[in-house]
Amino acid sequence: MPAPYDEPLVLPLGHPMGPFHASRGEAPSYWVVRLGWDSPLLHDRATADVWALAHGLPDRVHDTPWTRSAVRAAAAEAGLPDLDERLDGLVARGLVAEVTPGTDVAEQFARTHRVQSLLLGLGAQPDSPGVDGIGLLGRPPLARVRPDTYEFWQWAHLWPTLFDAAAGLAEMAAQAPGATAEETDPATVLDRVFRQLHTLLSGNAVYLDRSLAVADAARTSAGG
Repeated sequence: MPAPYDEPLVLPLGHPMGPFHASRGEAPSYWVVRLGWDSPLLHDRATADVWALAHGLPDRVHDTPWTRSAVRAAAAEAGLPDLDERLDGLVARGLVAEVTPGTDVAEQFARTHRVQSLLLGLGAQPDSPGVDGIGLLGRPPLARVRPDTYEFWQWAHLWPTLFDAAAGLAEMAAQAPGATAEETDPATVLDRVFRQLHTLLSGNAVYLDRSLAVADAARTSAGG
């Protein structure tokens, strides 16, 4: 089992829908995120940029756990002000979650959230043995990931939650000859999924969403 993290991972929630312009040529009035059945708004560019930065930077997430410290450092380099205040606000609104792999909080998050896959599979990369690409046909990959992460991207959206996806992938692995204990243990697979998520998030190859059960419950509650 990999060493525990000193800090929680910062996970962005929702599918970006882009900026809204009240009139042609004007600056954006706000940015829209689709989360479950809701469409929360990000009312200023700096907050939208912090939410985007929570997805990770493709050239860093393979070697650096994308924690608040990593986001803070990247925000400072980009000149984004008030990082902690804005990140706290996003957490309070349910647009960012801070999750430490291997904890009860991580399991609860996995039971209430799902992953949705985006882009196209580009397969094994000739210039990088052991690396698979995800992106658009005829263009360089937007995400370059390990084969087990590629398998997660390929299949995980078929399960209702991240927790179910980890269990399903472990069951699939158990059917293959020579599978290891780490590949067939659902808890270990879930831990690996959390640790590799930003390699997908940073390339917009996936987004995280509420599970349908949670989204439907929120919709019913909002409707009275």
